[in-house]
Amino acid sequence: MFRFVKNIFFIVLFLFLYLEVSATDKILLWDYKKYDSINFNWEAEVMTSNSNLAKIINDKVNKKLYLDIVDKTNKIDIDIKFKYKWKTRIFTYKYDPKFRENTDISDKIKIKRLQKKPLSCELAVTADILTYLKWYKVTEEQIFDNIDKTYLNKLPYTYNDKLFWWNPNIWFVWYMDYYGQNKEIKPTQREKTGYGVYEKPISKVYDYYGIKNDIITIDNHNDSFTAKSHLTFLLKNIAKWNVVQLWWDWCTREEYEDWTIDKTLINQAKVNQKISAKNYCPTTLLDRKIEWYYIEDYKIKKHIWLIWEHAFYLLWYEGWVVNPTKIIVWDSDTGRHKYDTIEWMRKWSLMDYKSIVIHKP
Repeated sequence: MFRFVKNIFFIVLFLFLYLEVSATDKILLWDYKKYDSINFNWEAEVMTSNSNLAKIINDKVNKKLYLDIVDKTNKIDIDIKFKYKWKTRIFTYKYDPKFRENTDISDKIKIKRLQKKPLSCELAVTADILTYLKWYKVTEEQIFDNIDKTYLNKLPYTYNDKLFWWNPNIWFVWYMDYYGQNKEIKPTQREKTGYGVYEKPISKVYDYYGIKNDIITIDNHNDSFTAKSHLTFLLKNIAKWNVVQLWWDWCTREEYEDWTIDKTLINQAKVNQKISAKNYCPTTLLDRKIEWYYIEDYKIKKHIWLIWEHAFYLLWYEGWVVNPTKIIVWDSDTGRHKYDTIEWMRKWSLMDYKSIVIHKP
């Protein structure tokens, strides 16, 4: 049993330290408060073999280990030595001054707006990102002006028992705002009265504003570029001050919900005070996936869609860039959220890992 615990200890440290990561300033190596049985004052010891390059700081109050880099101008490899139960292991930490491990991009994005209309999440997110990158305020209306609206407010129809709608990879699909004679009807995805738009039309908006961007989805995945490495790639881009826009499942499983306020109570004033709302749904099961058909190049094509499809952008993460424990996002409907990575990946996977990396000029 003792040997098993000891091996688990070193495996955890290996996952945190051996993988190639990098940082600036005081770097959090390990939060060991979850391992109360480990006493870093007696039975465990950590040090660097090249102390002229970096030193270890043990925050005994908060039970955290930090690495403090002496030379923050060059790429260097730091050898970190752990002693535990009379056994020693050495790991290598790769430091890169260009990589900002401890930077939260939310400090840079000053304006974080709730969407104005029931289904305008893509517009709100894009407007926030462009406002950050262009240094002047961009509105939802300006984004909307650059979206193909050929089939906006066009009713779906049924033919041969098949539902025909439009392709969100080309157009904004159906109602976005309240409609009806007195604009009393709220569009919803469940009632098939509104949907949204995907990454390709949004990418064209960034092109229009002269902002370089790259679309990355499940189509790019292979044996070496998995969903996990896709996420790492996105987080590393955030560290370069780039921004990442994504599509996911609006619904959050109850055990991972990080807020208690009801969505009906949220407003811009509350999110400005760092209050967010729950993303609660009656179900998070896959029975929310529905198919419809559209005509393209004189062919009938099928589209699988998700009720409660939603857009958002990344802010930051907790843990290591190659193995984050939490993902922090801005949700244009309910505010800032911090999700366990396992739940975040579930939400993202349901929209085929859609993402756009938007490069800072």
